[in-house]
Amino acid sequence: MAAQINFLNISFAFTLAALAAFAAGYVLNKPLLETGANRAMGLAWLALSAGLGLLWAALGRPPLSNQYESLLTLLWFIFPLSFYFRRRTGRREILPAAALAACLIFGTAALLDRTARPLMPALRSNWLMIHVLSAMAAYAAFTLAAAAAFWALLKKQAGAAEDFLLRLAKAGFAFLTLGIITGSVWADTAWGSWWSWDPKETWSLLTWLAYAAALHLRKKGFRGARFCLLLLGCFALVLFTYFGVNFLLSGMHSYG
Repeated sequence: MAAQINFLNISFAFTLAALAAFAAGYVLNKPLLETGANRAMGLAWLALSAGLGLLWAALGRPPLSNQYESLLTLLWFIFPLSFYFRRRTGRREILPAAALAACLIFGTAALLDRTARPLMPALRSNWLMIHVLSAMAAYAAFTLAAAAAFWALLKKQAGAAEDFLLRLAKAGFAFLTLGIITGSVWADTAWGSWWSWDPKETWSLLTWLAYAAALHLRKKGFRGARFCLLLLGCFALVLFTYFGVNFLLSGMHSYG
């Protein structure tokens, strides 16, 4: 477990270095610093991948069964999604936003219980990976959209970032849809019911409806700053669904 922790710490260090380099490059207008920050982000992802791989080997199962493990998985998606959308859209702010989000996620993960426990019987299913990975990919895309929306509002560039934010929101919405569908199928095989109105299920549905509404309103004219604010409001639901439900409500998903 020590090697796994070391790789996670190395990943965090590279992410912090990237964030510092992005900030310095912005203040000093030095493109070379931004290039170095991009490379540090890539190294952070490689170190995180190694840490998760070692954790998987140590546990003898995918690291997806509790809040700490799932948060590291969410973090893993932040990096490739940010690089992909940076390349596809040309928006430079996505990588600094990803670095900031990743640092905050690393900090949050450090506060969570890392105790490794055997999988609950209901989690011993082939559906575990596809369901949880879909949900974490969705939350990663929504996190990037919220961070980028906040930055666009701060810089008063909401209009210029709108298409890019829309792509992130659509990606997160697609992943969340897949997560809800696979979760329902899994629930039917595990508990004999497609839907039980468990708190996590209910709030996931509310989050899905909120993003569906945001995407619909964008078509109806909610553009620029209003769309950014919509994404930030929807992200508040993501935070409650992922964290608030676990700590404030009890149900079948209380373990993760």
